[in-house]
Amino acid sequence: MWFKNLLLYRLTDLSKLDFAKLDSELQKRPFAPVGQLDRLTAGWIAPARHAPDIFAYPNNGSWLISLKTEEKLLPSSVVKEMAEERIADIESKELRKIGKKEAKEIRERVAEELLPRAFSRSRVLRALVDPETGWIWVDSASAAKAELLIQFLRETLGSLPTKLPQTQLDPVTAMSTWLEHNAPGNFTLDADCVLKAPGEGGAQVTCRRHDLGSEEVQMHLKSGKLVTQLALSWDDRIAFVLTEKLEIKRLQFLDLLQDQIKDANADDAAALFDASLTLMVMEGRNLASAVIEALGGELP
Repeated sequence: MWFKNLLLYRLTDLSKLDFAKLDSELQKRPFAPVGQLDRLTAGWIAPARHAPDIFAYPNNGSWLISLKTEEKLLPSSVVKEMAEERIADIESKELRKIGKKEAKEIRERVAEELLPRAFSRSRVLRALVDPETGWIWVDSASAAKAELLIQFLRETLGSLPTKLPQTQLDPVTAMSTWLEHNAPGNFTLDADCVLKAPGEGGAQVTCRRHDLGSEEVQMHLKSGKLVTQLALSWDDRIAFVLTEKLEIKRLQFLDLLQDQIKDANADDAAALFDASLTLMVMEGRNLASAVIEALGGELP
C-alpha cells in the first residue's frame, strides 16, 4: 500500500476539474490487454482489490488511482539482426544495393512480423489526486513513467492543468548547505548522498551508509562538489531521498508510523487498506509541505 516515491505535480486550476466525476471518467478508459499488433496499451484499474468496481478510491478528500500498462518487449538488436539477414539475402539474389529508405522499410516490416510473437510486460503506476492540497503524487522513480500517467489522466479527463513545482531555494544549493551545516527543522541527515562537481561530465561521488558529517565527505564539499541527492528523515516518521529535481524517492515509513496501524484488524483487508491509506495521505501531505517549506516555499 505504501508509496515508495512521491513525484509531485501541482494542480494549477482546480476550477477546471470536476472530481465528482473522476471515478466515472476513469471507468470509461479501463485497461485492456495488449493486442497482437499493439506495442503498448494503457488503462485504468481499481487500486484496491477489495473494491474492484471503484477506480478512484476515496480517502480524506483525495483519490487513489492506478494506471496499468502492458508493453511488448521487442529488442532492437533482434529486429536489426533479422533485418540485416533479409537485406543481405535480397542484395545477393537481386545483385543490387539496398538504399537507406528501403532498408528502413524492411526493418519496419520485420518489427511488425515479430510483434505478435513478442513477450509482454505489465506494470501498475499509482497516484494520489489530492485537491485538498492541490497536489498529484505519482509513485514512480522514473519521471518519464510519471509523465505517462499524468498525460493519460489528462487525456481521460479532457483537461488537467499541472506543472512541476519550483521552490524559492534551489534544491542543490539547499542540500549542499544542509550537508555542510545541519538539516532544517524536524529533518535529520541519514547516511547516503550523491555529490557532483558542476558542469557536464563533472566528477561524482556516491556515499552509502556513510557518516555524512565526516571530514572525508566535507572535503568533497570544500572541493566544490554539490549535493544532488540527500537521504533524510523527517520527524522520526519518514525516511526518504531528496533529489536535485525535487523528487522524493526511496520513501520509507518508519516504525513509529507502522505501529499506528497495528490496531487495524489484520484479517480485514478493507480495514487494513483504509487504515494504511489514511495514514499515508495524512503523513504524505505533512511531508510534502515540510519539504517545500524547508526549500523556502513554492514559487508562484
